[in-house]
Amino acid sequence: MTGVATAAARGGEDSDIASLGAVAHGLAWEEVARRLDVSPDRGLDDGEAARRLRASGANEVEAARRPSLWSLTWAVVTEPFILMLAGAGLLAIALGEVRDGLLILGGVVPIVGADVATSYRAERALDALRAAAAPVARVRRDGSPVVIPAREVVPGDVLLLTSGDVIPADARVTSAFGALIDRSTLTGESVPEPCLPQPDSPEAPLADRRAVVHSGSSVIAGRAEAIVIATGRDTEVGQIAGSLAPSERRRSPLQQELDRLVSIAVWVATGLVVITVGLGLVRGLGAGQALLAGIAAAIAAIPEEPPVLLAVVLGLGAYRMLRRGVLVRRLNAQETLGAVDLILTDKTGTLTVNRLEVSDVVGLHGPMTPPERDVLLADALRAEANAWGAELTGGSGSFPEALSRAIHDPAAQPRLDADRMVRCEPPAEGHPYSLVEFREGVEQRVLAIGAPETILGVAARGRPPDDAELTAWERLVLDHADRGSRLLLVASLRDGAWSPQGLVGFRDPLRADVRDAITLARGAGIQVTMVTGDHPRTAASIAAEAGLGDGHVRTAAEIADLPLPAVVGELGGLTVLARATPSDKLRLVEAAHRAGRTLAVTGDGVNDAPALQASDVAVAMGSGTAVAREAADLVLGDDSFATLMEGLREGRRMVANVQKGLVFLISTHVALLGFVLLGTIAGFAQPLLPIQILWAELFIDISASVAFEREREEPGAMRRPPRDRRRPLLDRGILAGVALAGSVTALAALAILVLASGDDHARWFAFTVLAVGQAVRAYANRSLEVPIHRLPANGFLLLAVTVVVVVQLAIPYFEPLASAFRAVPLTLGEWGWVAAIALAPALAAELMRLRGWRWIA
Repeated sequence: MTGVATAAARGGEDSDIASLGAVAHGLAWEEVARRLDVSPDRGLDDGEAARRLRASGANEVEAARRPSLWSLTWAVVTEPFILMLAGAGLLAIALGEVRDGLLILGGVVPIVGADVATSYRAERALDALRAAAAPVARVRRDGSPVVIPAREVVPGDVLLLTSGDVIPADARVTSAFGALIDRSTLTGESVPEPCLPQPDSPEAPLADRRAVVHSGSSVIAGRAEAIVIATGRDTEVGQIAGSLAPSERRRSPLQQELDRLVSIAVWVATGLVVITVGLGLVRGLGAGQALLAGIAAAIAAIPEEPPVLLAVVLGLGAYRMLRRGVLVRRLNAQETLGAVDLILTDKTGTLTVNRLEVSDVVGLHGPMTPPERDVLLADALRAEANAWGAELTGGSGSFPEALSRAIHDPAAQPRLDADRMVRCEPPAEGHPYSLVEFREGVEQRVLAIGAPETILGVAARGRPPDDAELTAWERLVLDHADRGSRLLLVASLRDGAWSPQGLVGFRDPLRADVRDAITLARGAGIQVTMVTGDHPRTAASIAAEAGLGDGHVRTAAEIADLPLPAVVGELGGLTVLARATPSDKLRLVEAAHRAGRTLAVTGDGVNDAPALQASDVAVAMGSGTAVAREAADLVLGDDSFATLMEGLREGRRMVANVQKGLVFLISTHVALLGFVLLGTIAGFAQPLLPIQILWAELFIDISASVAFEREREEPGAMRRPPRDRRRPLLDRGILAGVALAGSVTALAALAILVLASGDDHARWFAFTVLAVGQAVRAYANRSLEVPIHRLPANGFLLLAVTVVVVVQLAIPYFEPLASAFRAVPLTLGEWGWVAAIALAPALAAELMRLRGWRWIA
C-alpha cells in the first residue's frame, strides 16, 4: 500500500490526516478512499491496521492530567489571605503570643481542608465520566465485518454503522440507507439529520455538513458505511478537548474582595505598629519592647475569621446544592453566580427536553383532530421504513417513537408485521424519502414520508405546473416553515399517482419550567442568550416560545467577520445566535469579558466546552458529554435551566450573607481594637484580658460562620440587578458605616471603663458592653437595607445571641469562670446601661431602614 501507510513517520502522517479531515466533506468519497489507500469493499488488512495504529496512536482523547492532592493544596495555601494569616500566626508564636498564633493557625487549617476536600472529591467523582467515545466499533477488515475496541480504530478503517451506534471517529460517508444522525453533542442541532454520500459544499460550516459523521455522535435510525478520516486528538471532539487545557479562570468576586481586605489589613496593621511604637517610646519603653508591643497589636488587628466565614458559607452552600442534584466542582463558582448578568445557554437538553415529539398534524383544511389525526399518524408510522426495521430488530428510531407516542387511541396503533411487508425502502440516493408497500387485508398500499419539497416534487410528476392541490400544499408548507418544527409530508400512491395526505411537524419541546425560569432571570436583570446549532428560524421560534422575546437573532456567519468591538455592541440585545460553532460561542464569551459582563455558560455538548472553560461560571448538564463536564464548575443532575436559576438565587443569597458576616466581623474588630487602643492611650495597662478576647472571638467564629450561613433570602432579592463585580462588596459607604458602628461601641465601653474607676469590676462592665453589643449587632445587621421585622426568622442566630447574653450573665456566678475572667456580678441598673448601649444602635438602624436608607447598626 501507499498513501497513509507509506507515511509511517508520524510527523508527515499527522499533517496529511489533519488536512484530509478539514476538506473530506467537500471531496467525493472515492477521492477520500484513494488518498487513504483503502477499498471500501474490503477495508484494511490486519497488518496494515496494526501499522497505522502504531503511526497514528490510539483512538482516544488523551486524558487531561488530573491535579494531584498536593497541587490542589498548594493552590489554596498560596491565596493572599491564607499567606497573610499563616505568616501572622507564625510571627505571633515567635513573639511569644502563642495563644493568638495558635488561634490564627487553627483558623487556617479548616479553610484549607474544606476547599481542598471539595475540589478533590469533585475531581474524583468525574473520573468515571471521561470517556467520550464508543467502547467498541464495527469495521470491515479483510472483507469481513469484525468488532474491535474503539481505541484501535485507525484512519482508513471502514465503519459499519447501524441504529443505536455511537460513532467512534470522524468518517467520510460512502453509503447511507435511511441513516439519521444525532449530532447535538457537537453542533447543538437537536433534530436528527441524514448523512449522505454526496459531497457537501467545500465552504459548508460544520453544522451543515452531511457527508461526514463525527466522533461522539449517535446513529438514531438506518445504517451507513463510512471511511475513518480522523481519530483521537485529530477528531473534532479531540481538537476541542485539546483546546481546553491552557485556559485559566478569572478570580471570583469574593476572591478579589479578600485580596482587597488583605491590602486594607496590611495598611491598618502598619498604622497600628507606628502608633503603638510611638506611644511606647513616649512613655519611656525601650525600642525593643515598643516594637514587640506594636507587632503584637498588629497581629491582633488581623481578622482571621473572613476566610473561615467564606469556607463555611460556600461549603454548606455546596452541600445544599448537592441535595438539589447540583455537583459543585469549584466552591468559588457558587458566589460568582450572585454576580452573573449574562447567561449563554445551549438549547438542547437545557431549555428543551432533548426528545423528539409530534408538534403539528395538519391537512389542507387545517389542524387535524381525532380520529382523523390518529389515522394520519398511523400512516406516517407505517411509511417510516425504520419503524418496520425496529419491529424486526427490537430497536426504534426517534421519528417512529415520536409518532407512536402521539397516537392517542391504542386501537389506531398500526400492526407492522414483517409477513405483511411487500417492500421497504429507506431514503437512498435514488429517492431521498422512505417508501413502504404492505398488505392491509386484501388491499395493497404504498406510502411515503419525507421532506415536503421532496414529496411534492414526486407528486408533481405528470401533473400540470399550476395544479391547484399541489399549490395549496406548497402554501401550507410555507405557512408552517417558521414555527421551528422539522416537517415531514405523508403521501400515498393511488392509481399510479402520488397524493399528499398530511403534514407532520416534529419538535424538541421546551421544558415545562423554562418560561418561568427565564421570566425570573429577566426580572433579576440577567440577560439570557440562546446559542445553538439550529437553523435561525427554528431557534427564533423556540426562543420566542421560551419567553426570550422577539429580540435580535443572528447567525454565526453574520458575526464571523465582525471585529470584536462590533460583537460587543451586538451582545447587549442578542437573543439568539444560530448555526453556532465552538469558535463562535467562545467569541461571544470573549466579547462578554471585553464588555465587563459576568457570565455563566450552560451546555451539554462537546461544542460547549471551550466557552464553558472560558466563562466565569461553567454549568454542564449531567447527561451531557464528559468533555463538557470536565470544563464545568457546576454539573446539573437534572439538566434543567430552572435548576440553574435556583443556583443563581442561592449564589445571591450566599454573597449577601458573606457581606453581612464581613460587616459584623469587621465592626466587631473595630469595637474591640478601638477599645483596646483608646484604653491604652488613656493609660489603662490592660483594658481586656486575653481570655476575654478569646471568648469574643470564639463567639464571632460560631455566629458569623454558621448563623449567617442560615440567613434566608431577603425579600425582593431576585428583583434587584446583579452585583457589579467591579464594585467592592464592602464599598466606602459600608466601610464608613462599619467604622462608625464599631467606634460607637468602643467609645461607650471606654466611657464605662473610665467612669467606673478602671478596676476589675469596671473592666468586666465594659467588656459586657462589648460582648452584648456585638451579639445584638449580629442580629441587627441581618440586612443592611430591610427592617428586621420584615425578614424571615433566623432561629439559629437568635439562639446564638440568646446564649451569649445568658452566658455573659452567668459567668460571674461560677467561681472557676469568674476567677479566669475576673468577672464581677453587675447590678440591675448596670445591666440596664448594657441593654441601652447595645439596643440604641439597632433601633437607630431600624428607623433609618424604614426610611429606605442603608444603615449599619
